[in-house]
Amino acid sequence: NIGHGKALSILGGYASVDPMASGAIRYLPVRLSRVPRLLSETIVPEVVVVRARPARHGFRLSGSVGWSLAAVRQARRIVVEVDESGPNMDTPELPSHDVLAVPSKTPGYMPPRPTLDDVDRRIGELVVDLIPDKATIQHGPGTISEAVLAAIDRPVKIWSGIVSDALVDLYERGLLSGQATAAYLWGGPQLHELAAQGAVRLRGVEETHNAGVLAAIDRFVAVNTALEVGFDGSVNIERVGNRMVAGIGGHADYCAAGSTSTGGLSIIALRATRNGRSTIVPVVERTSTARSEIDIVVTEHGIADLRGLDDAARTRALLTVCEPAIRAGLERAISAMS
Repeated sequence: NIGHGKALSILGGYASVDPMASGAIRYLPVRLSRVPRLLSETIVPEVVVVRARPARHGFRLSGSVGWSLAAVRQARRIVVEVDESGPNMDTPELPSHDVLAVPSKTPGYMPPRPTLDDVDRRIGELVVDLIPDKATIQHGPGTISEAVLAAIDRPVKIWSGIVSDALVDLYERGLLSGQATAAYLWGGPQLHELAAQGAVRLRGVEETHNAGVLAAIDRFVAVNTALEVGFDGSVNIERVGNRMVAGIGGHADYCAAGSTSTGGLSIIALRATRNGRSTIVPVVERTSTARSEIDIVVTEHGIADLRGLDDAARTRALLTVCEPAIRAGLERAISAMS
C-alpha cells in the first residue's frame, strides 16, 4: 500500500525532482533489466496504461517500449491510449487479450534538442578517439552523448536504451551500420520518421538490457555520464545532497556490458565541474554503478584509464582529469582521509 496520493517510480528524472523531494513520488532503486521480475513478483500491476497505434491484429506499441510488455503481461486490465497519428515502426505487438482502447488526447512528448558547447564537443572528441573500429555503441541522454555521436567519423552500430535525434545525423552522414536497436525513442519527428523507415527496431528491456544478449556483442562500447565519480571509480547518477536527480535506469546494465564485452569499453564521460563543484570527488554521495564496471573516465581535461589500476593508482589517474583549479583542494581532502 503506497498510500493515498502517493506514487512509486523506478525512473526518477528531471521532471520528477520536486515531487520526489516532497515525498509525493517514492523512488525504487532498480536496474531496468530487473523491472520485469519486479513486476511479476513484487509489484504486480492491476492496471497498465500504454500508448500504442492500431495494427492488423490489434495494437502495436509506439515509440516507448521499455518495460511496457512486461507490465502488460502481468496486468489484470490494459488500457491502450490509441495513437492514430503514430508512424508504422518496428515495435512489438500487444498480446491479443482484451484491452480498453481510448483515443489519445495529447501528442507524444518531443524533447528539445540539446545545445552543445565547446566543452561538450571536446569531451565527445576524446571519447570517439577511444572507440574501436566496427564498434556497437550505447549512449545515454544529454549533451555529452549528443557530442559523442556528432564526433563519430566511421561506421558504428547502435544498441542502446534510448536513441535520440543525434541518430538522425549519424544516419544522414552514412555512419549508421545496420538497424539500430533501442527500448525508447527520445527525439522529434525526424527520429520517428527514421524509425518508420526501418532504421530502428524497438524492443523491450528483456532484450535491450539483457546481460546474456549484451555479453555476446563484441566491441560493445557503453558511453554514459554521471553526477559524480569517486576516486575509486564508483559512480553516482542519482542524488546530489538530499535531492534525487535521476534513476539508475540502464546505467549499471550497460556499464557492466561494456566492461565485459570482448574488445568493448565502459566509458563515463562528464564535465569536470557541475554548478561550480568538482564532479571528481573523494567519495560519491551514492554509489549507483560499482567501480568494477568502469574502465575509463573522460572529462574536458583528458582521459583517465582505470583498467588494471588499484585504488591508489585510480586516484592518481582521476586527479589528472579533474578541474585544475580544484585539484589542490582534492589532494588535501585525500590526505585528510588517509
